[in-house]
Amino acid sequence: MNLRAVPLLKTIEMFAIINAGHSSRPVVTFTPNVKKIFTTESLSMMCDVGSGEQKDQKYDWFKTGTHVHTGKTYAINSAETSHSGSYQCFSKHASDSHRLDVSNGWVILQTPNYVYEGDNLTLRCHHYPGYTAGQTIFYKDNTVIQNWGYNDHFHIPRVNMEMIGKYQCTKQVKHNLIYYNHGDEESILVRDLFTTPKIKVIQNPTSKENMTLRCETSLHSSRQNEELQFAFYKAGQILQKFSSDDICNIYVVQPEDFGEYSCEVKTEDGGVMKRSEE
Repeated sequence: MNLRAVPLLKTIEMFAIINAGHSSRPVVTFTPNVKKIFTTESLSMMCDVGSGEQKDQKYDWFKTGTHVHTGKTYAINSAETSHSGSYQCFSKHASDSHRLDVSNGWVILQTPNYVYEGDNLTLRCHHYPGYTAGQTIFYKDNTVIQNWGYNDHFHIPRVNMEMIGKYQCTKQVKHNLIYYNHGDEESILVRDLFTTPKIKVIQNPTSKENMTLRCETSLHSSRQNEELQFAFYKAGQILQKFSSDDICNIYVVQPEDFGEYSCEVKTEDGGVMKRSEE
């Protein structure tokens, strides 16, 4: 099917139908991983459908609803302001939409398109290439978080929901032989890496039978390769230590096995941890 010949609305409807009943979605990555760049700078986008998909997969890129490229990687060299827009990759399924803004101003605050719990996040107060820069200051919700200095990066290890807010930076940039203060701001939202787990009994136990518990959670569609570990508790006491197994078996159930159970899920490095209700 020639996607260029299909009206935008019909194209979107077609991909919505294709997506129905299939959880696999392409994942788009930007290199560098920022959503703002200056004119003359370069950026590439790659569409990953996962190792289980066919190697002869077709990739189509759309910018704000208009077809712009065919191929797994879409490179923008020497960007212009006209490259600004929302980009989406389509293969058999549709990716999330990713925003790119191309500026010809003096300073931009660079952040990733999407930020997830547990990420190591670095903000960059970037000035237009070719000019001399002085000191930089960073703010969050109008409060100073890194005072004036020559470091134009601000690092946030292991992001959590408390990091949500409006970030700003001001930087000294030299032009016309004088340093002027220029700034930019960006709102940062933090996405759930995985949902709060729920513990479920797969088999309803009766005396002398086995009981199986499952700890159910769901990774965000863009982070399906993340490795999670699971632990189980009874009345708050450890029942099964953290492992990659989301199942806990209790054999030959006895009356003392009845009670309140819960489970906990964490990333391998322990940066994100969530516990179910009992």
